[in-house]
Amino acid sequence: MTSTTHDFQTDLDIIASIPAVSSILDVVCQMTGMGFSAVARVTEGRWIACATRDEIGFGLATGDELPVETTICHEIRQTPAPVIIENVSEDEGYSAHETPLMYGFQSYVSFPIHLPDGEFFGNLCAIDPFPRRLKSSQTIATLELFAELIGQHLDGARKLARTERLLEERRDWERQQRVIQREMIHRMKNTLTMIQAVVTQSLRTAATLEEAAALVTDRVRAMARAQDFLTEHRWDTVDIHEIVEGALAPHSDGGDRFIIEGDSAEVNAQQIMGLALALHELSTNAVKYGALSNEQGRIHIAWRVAPDRTFTFLWEERGGPDVAPPSRKGFGARLTERVVPSYFDGHAQLRYAPEGVRYELTGSL
Repeated sequence: MTSTTHDFQTDLDIIASIPAVSSILDVVCQMTGMGFSAVARVTEGRWIACATRDEIGFGLATGDELPVETTICHEIRQTPAPVIIENVSEDEGYSAHETPLMYGFQSYVSFPIHLPDGEFFGNLCAIDPFPRRLKSSQTIATLELFAELIGQHLDGARKLARTERLLEERRDWERQQRVIQREMIHRMKNTLTMIQAVVTQSLRTAATLEEAAALVTDRVRAMARAQDFLTEHRWDTVDIHEIVEGALAPHSDGGDRFIIEGDSAEVNAQQIMGLALALHELSTNAVKYGALSNEQGRIHIAWRVAPDRTFTFLWEERGGPDVAPPSRKGFGARLTERVVPSYFDGHAQLRYAPEGVRYELTGSL
């Protein structure tokens, strides 16, 4: 006799949760005079005791197993009809059977347990080392009723366990939704804060209302494109290549004005918004004053991600008009040099070299 592994633990737990099973096993022993009774889970390869009552020292406890091929229950599973043996030595069908000799019993009953849908579960069985009178119509009818009741209780308990599992899954899903909602609210607040800063600073630095309106519109559009990336990716991470190509799309004519190279790497929501704004400011200035203001200019964009997740991003213009440093730094410059690096826990520098603007950002992903 060996102990079962946990693959049938659910069946053991369900049988243990049905109070009537213990009472049924008591009544079986009292009614038949037999000293051992059990509810067994029987499959093609397993015989497992789900509940037992042992008054004869048979030694089989809940969770123990018998080799299924040595049991009569195995035969009943194949042709599901009850077996009743009052006296093995006088029974024509079982006097030479190996099982009674192996387990030392003279009397035996076993009734198949079916669920209401017809599924075979196992057996309600009992044994005793002495012959017993078992074939009265009352005894047979009672044992059949007990097997049917156990099957119905099993079905109800399984359905209840399934319902509880579904309810728990539903509660888990609702908890996850609450977490997602809180995270979305947090991220939306961050986005609105950025938009508010962009609008406020654009109004503050613009010379006219028309200029302010144009600046605000362009910058919010850039943020909206970044927002689209986030929505498409369910507010998860996005590869840098997608962000760069999306931000430069309004200025790309399908030619070779942009040279883009870099490692594949994922960035989070805040970094996506920051990088999109930086690219918008740099490309807008390049159209007005830099490499995109003539036909010869080119822009080299490159980035690298080190094994320790250190991130370096470079924007370098060549071939445009000679560059003169601005008399004062506007909001766009402050955005690229101060705000954007904060999302990468790093720093940035915007240089106005005569041969072209150079922007370098260093941080971590």
